[in-house]
Amino acid sequence: MKYYKKNIPSKWQVFAFEADGSQDGHVDEDMIAITEDEAKAIASSAPVDSLALDVIRNASTKRNWSWPPKSYQEAIGQIAVSSSSIEVLIRTVIWHISGLDSITGRAFTGKMRISELSEVLKALIECRAPQLKKDAAEICTEIKAAFERRAVYIHQVWTVKDGLPAVGKLFLERYERLETLQAVSLEDMYSLSDDMNSIQGKLMSKILTPLMQSS
Repeated sequence: MKYYKKNIPSKWQVFAFEADGSQDGHVDEDMIAITEDEAKAIASSAPVDSLALDVIRNASTKRNWSWPPKSYQEAIGQIAVSSSSIEVLIRTVIWHISGLDSITGRAFTGKMRISELSEVLKALIECRAPQLKKDAAEICTEIKAAFERRAVYIHQVWTVKDGLPAVGKLFLERYERLETLQAVSLEDMYSLSDDMNSIQGKLMSKILTPLMQSS
């Protein structure tokens, strides 16, 4: 790993990048190259940057491709599959309301994020099927909450807290890391997957099925 420091109002913060240069495009002009020992010293000073220290420790030995534990990896996979199914279904609903075939539909919605898809769905429902407006709004609210929970497991940094798997701040939100880590339970992860499956059912029964019956 290559280490840099950057002055974030009132303190130095450590950034780590791959040694092969594949991440050099993310190195800002105001970042200063430092040694591993300097990185450890900065990350260890108050307030301690636990996430940076974890990255340094892993890089000092070897990359741990098996972390988080396998059972957590499987739960992450289940969440990813469930969330992907929601995205596919909401796109299908949008195409149906708009009268688009799948090829044309993908051209319009293929790059949309889930938040954008939800807004498009609500707008189309209000225009084409106002009787479903309340159900669509409630489902979209559930989708927003579920995907916020999804980001915790899919996009955040996995580490250890009190010997248990935990997550820290999002990789890309470099300027606002959590000072404390959040422990993660498998029960919470599978509960999220169940909630996502429930959302799929509601999209089918409360939105897509009524639309198909009325068309």
